[in-house]
Amino acid sequence: MPENDADTPAPMTGDGASTDSSILEVTPGHVAVGRINGVWGMKGHVKVTPLSTNPERLKADSVVLVAGRPTKILEVVSPQGYPIVRFQGYTDRTAAERLRDTLIEIKETDLPSLPDDEYYVDDLVGLDVVTTHDEPVGSLVEVLTTGANDVYVIRRPGKKEALIPAISAVVISVDLAAKRMVIDAVPGLLD
Repeated sequence: MPENDADTPAPMTGDGASTDSSILEVTPGHVAVGRINGVWGMKGHVKVTPLSTNPERLKADSVVLVAGRPTKILEVVSPQGYPIVRFQGYTDRTAAERLRDTLIEIKETDLPSLPDDEYYVDDLVGLDVVTTHDEPVGSLVEVLTTGANDVYVIRRPGKKEALIPAISAVVISVDLAAKRMVIDAVPGLLD
């Protein structure tokens, strides 16, 4: 039941640490693919935290939405392991500074359809999680990407968060329309 690795909008930094992009609101009908963290140099470049596992989302000559406006990416370099991007219309440090803490978005309609049993992270976050016995567990608040499989972070009222492996033996069903995920609470999973 893992989500698509090729095009998953994911709340992750380039080094795998989670970020709190919840302070920024994604425009309805759009998906965030990056977050501008600050400026880099004097020629209008900005430092970006990717929010997509698809490197094609941040490449030269593509058009993305920055502050709600279609904006062409002129250049992308990664001298320090994370993308440094220069956008059309931002030619110096002062102009680029106005982009700090801005999301880079694409329209949801630009996302390809996924095969059955694969989901975009944005679709999973916020789902109510219950056991196969219909016992409430909590709400899915984050997806962590690990080497073996993704892990769902479930916020539980009055308890510590639960970490649920995104494997078919544990995640029994996902119903996006009902905003519900059913898990098999194998022994020790929720302890």
